[in-house]
Amino acid sequence: MSATTSRLTHRPLSLSVCKRDSGLRKSSHSATNNETNPRALNAHNKDGEIRCEKVRRSAATSESQTSVLSLLLVVALLLPASFGQANNSYQATAGEFRRPVYLPLDRSEEDWSLLKDPELRTDPWDQLKYIALPNAPGWYLTLAGEERSFYEHYRNYNWGVGPQDGNGYYLNRFLGSADFHLGSSTRFFFELKSGLEFGRTGGPRPVQDEDRLDINQLFIEFHPPSHRDRPLASLKIGRQDLQYGEGTLLDVRDLNVRQSFDGIKLILRPKGWQVDLFAMRPSLSNPGLFDDYPDHTQTLWGVYGITSKHLPRFIRQLDAYYLELDRKFARFAQGSGRDQRHTVGSLIHGGKGNFSYVGEGDLQFGKFGRGNILVWKYDQTLSYSFSHLKFRPVPSLLFAISSGDKNPANPDLQTFYPLFPKGLYYGVIDDSGSLNAIVLHEEIALQISKKVSIAPDNFFFWRQRTTDGLYSHPGVLLRSGLASQKKYVGALQDIAITWTVDHHTTVQLLGAYYEAGAFLRATSPPGRNTAYVSGKVIYRF
Repeated sequence: MSATTSRLTHRPLSLSVCKRDSGLRKSSHSATNNETNPRALNAHNKDGEIRCEKVRRSAATSESQTSVLSLLLVVALLLPASFGQANNSYQATAGEFRRPVYLPLDRSEEDWSLLKDPELRTDPWDQLKYIALPNAPGWYLTLAGEERSFYEHYRNYNWGVGPQDGNGYYLNRFLGSADFHLGSSTRFFFELKSGLEFGRTGGPRPVQDEDRLDINQLFIEFHPPSHRDRPLASLKIGRQDLQYGEGTLLDVRDLNVRQSFDGIKLILRPKGWQVDLFAMRPSLSNPGLFDDYPDHTQTLWGVYGITSKHLPRFIRQLDAYYLELDRKFARFAQGSGRDQRHTVGSLIHGGKGNFSYVGEGDLQFGKFGRGNILVWKYDQTLSYSFSHLKFRPVPSLLFAISSGDKNPANPDLQTFYPLFPKGLYYGVIDDSGSLNAIVLHEEIALQISKKVSIAPDNFFFWRQRTTDGLYSHPGVLLRSGLASQKKYVGALQDIAITWTVDHHTTVQLLGAYYEAGAFLRATSPPGRNTAYVSGKVIYRF
């Protein structure tokens, strides 16, 4: 699990949102990825409350137009696109209108149906949020977009292994979507993505840095007509995001290139629950034009349920899930082979008053090659909000542990695998992940002003088993563990400074220093200390 209270581990500022299915928090993220404070999202949100940003009834004012030309290009590409679902069950007056906020992760979850009333449109971009279709009552189109510019500089990337870049490099990401609502029971959602890399020595990192232009989401959704705010069932078919819980197992991987999935998902909403059943293949990212395709070497299916009803008073939300991933080829320190893995787990969000608790436990079993899999992982985060003090400090302490392989000569495997986790699992840089790991993390989040927050972190990493290796965030083997009996991997200090300029624009400065520990220094090539700095500007409409 992320090193903080929620999926949005490194997003120090909070955003609230009117979601299409807002009764349960399917995801707290994010994220990774990186602009909101999870404690602010979770602290005072009663069951079923719609989380929105209030706006005053005033004339539309001019907002920041950063990267407008790039965004207009995305909009132009999307004008002929797709269709979506309407939700006209709630009528707001100007006095009670609470403005939706742009979601940082999955834009398909936004609901702008309230802007059917032109009197409620207070932002220049609101004209794109409810475009009524002629001669079709209840049919409308919503357009959305994002531009993210990101400068990144490492000293001793990957602890000094491989090509190094002395001047840093630039990453740029565009996302643009069209959400076509065809009455009250059908919608069609379409989202383009473009991730570009400039100036990195060694070129773009595979999968995460560059995908020039492709489809991020393309699905049709059906649900039976209902007079409820939330239909009892929905069916999604096509390419879509999977974003659940803390992002430790299923996430959009909010890097320059995101992770999406091709398949089918059935969403059931029995009383007090949301239960998702899905069968998917991950979309394999390639750097060219419209060349992403389903990865036929991997198959994912599962059930994920969420409830906030009929629980002990200390527990605010319970997630329970069963996931199965079949990979035709997998590599661990022990060797390579087919990995057929079942994951059973639960996630608890709890707390009382200013105290918060998040705990997640997973058990995995199955087959690896000719051996058996039996592995586990547990993590927990304790937080306390001193909301009455200046800067409203929120200190947090996380402890996480996951199993490593006991004996590489034995065909049975004990290495935990995180399926499709968020892009940055611990901290703000590319380093070690959650496999064969013991992690201690302390953080304090500070709200310096209404728009500026600071979140410094400290991480300490050990290997759980010296007979297993060191792995990256997504589970790639970085170093074999057989050359050293040292457990201590290293320590990471990082800081995130976030400025929310307005509800369109976010500026973030990140810095980190990773001190290589005994294991990294004892293995070949000897690990070096890593320094990191980056700047990020995000504009959404």
